[in-house]
Amino acid sequence: MKLATFLFLLLTSTSIAVGQKTLPALKDGTVIDEKTDFRQDGPLHIEGHVKLKGIFLDLRGPITVASGADLTLEDVKIKVSDPPGAANGTSGLQCEGPAKITVLRSTLAAEGTAHPMWGLQGEVTVDDFQTKNTEFHLNHVNANLNNFTIFELEISRSSKVVGRHLRLVFLSTHTGDDDKIEFSNIPADQPFSQKLRMGSQATADLSDTTVQLFLLYVHGSSDVSLSHIGRAQLAIFPDCKGTLTLPHGIIGSAKTHILVPELSASNCPFHIYLNDVNADTWDVYARGNADVTFTGSVIDELTADGKAKITVRDSEVYADWLSFGADSTLRVENSTVGALRLAAQRPDLATSQIRLNGRSQATFDHVKFDCGIVAADDSTLAIHNSLTPPNYIRRGEHAVVRADPELKIEMLTTDTPRKN
Repeated sequence: MKLATFLFLLLTSTSIAVGQKTLPALKDGTVIDEKTDFRQDGPLHIEGHVKLKGIFLDLRGPITVASGADLTLEDVKIKVSDPPGAANGTSGLQCEGPAKITVLRSTLAAEGTAHPMWGLQGEVTVDDFQTKNTEFHLNHVNANLNNFTIFELEISRSSKVVGRHLRLVFLSTHTGDDDKIEFSNIPADQPFSQKLRMGSQATADLSDTTVQLFLLYVHGSSDVSLSHIGRAQLAIFPDCKGTLTLPHGIIGSAKTHILVPELSASNCPFHIYLNDVNADTWDVYARGNADVTFTGSVIDELTADGKAKITVRDSEVYADWLSFGADSTLRVENSTVGALRLAAQRPDLATSQIRLNGRSQATFDHVKFDCGIVAADDSTLAIHNSLTPPNYIRRGEHAVVRADPELKIEMLTTDTPRKN
């Protein structure tokens, strides 16, 4: 019986190997034009002029595109997967410098926990590229995009985009450190056409574009005004002190603009004015010596590094990405943390987990959990009187976990931190 089982497994693995070829080195002058299945394990480096046409690519590692490269994907089907516990965006694509990327009549499907992120520079042309759980982040890019479906399209840092027939979950942009900028009349789930001045000196000329959420990252001392936005997610990077309320729902009117943060409530240098904005959630990326308290807020992603200190009270934290590292501290009281209950209905909530790394410390008091917790490295976790316990608690060898009343704690199989 054991011999028969061994022979079956051997024949099965051999047939899989025969069905897929190893992708050759992609150097200057490489052209692959054949209806063949290729598999790529580990890093892939692309340099010079390279064209892939008609292939199926089983991608299981990161792609690096050399500065000056010219890559064309035509009629290519890509399947992306990551090994268990891999960092978010592991099997993505990064340009080392300005390059030329052309994608024609192709698809990209992410499987399991994979969430490919493409960091692009240079010239980008897309005509019929349908993707799943994928992000494009444009940095000094001239792009012409047509018939393009993607999870997030970020247009920032002097990029110039002409887009037609785009279907996006997120349209996003990063401000500069001192931008003064306005956004208006961006509907949710309805086609629109508009020329937009994006953050950090970027522009977008969009026609027949549908966006589920407009995502704005506000940096430094930027002043941002938003009006008539169908559904918005707003991200801040506090390195300041004070108390903030990050509101949820339809906020502000022509007569009464809502200002975040409120005057005299903090010394945070950024200002966000809201007029008829459907504020869905907020992202908080704290750093430095921030010491900020959030009350009555709805927060999606919450991260901190350095010696940042964050307190959350009477709020809802979706924890799509909740990660604390270095010597940062988090205290959450009388709140809900996690959003696994919403994942099936909301494609923007890809994950829901609390992650503690470094020497970070987190205390949860009277919290309803709807996610799991991973305490890695030398972190410290304390849970008091949870109203609903976490789905799981996983502890690294050197982490300290205390729960009152006592909760089940598992040991981590790996103590490698997950990083966005």
